[in-house]
Amino acid sequence: MSIEFRVCISSPPDRDKLVAEIFFGDQQWAELNQEGSELQLQVYPRSDGKPWEIPYSQIVTALHEAKKKLVG
Repeated sequence: MSIEFRVCISSPPDRDKLVAEIFFGDQQWAELNQEGSELQLQVYPRSDGKPWEIPYSQIVTALHEAKKKLVG
């Protein structure tokens, strides 16, 4: 099963630098930020409380795209 993902670059008011928000379907799954000396991944819970079930290859692709959009 494949879930469509998208990556959006944003500037949240609580961050000093840009972040890459990663969405699977219509829910934000994670945020990749560059606040520290290394990129940091913050993973969000699903709104319905169920665990995320996303194919590994889609996660890797989404993270790669998020990094590319965020830092080049």
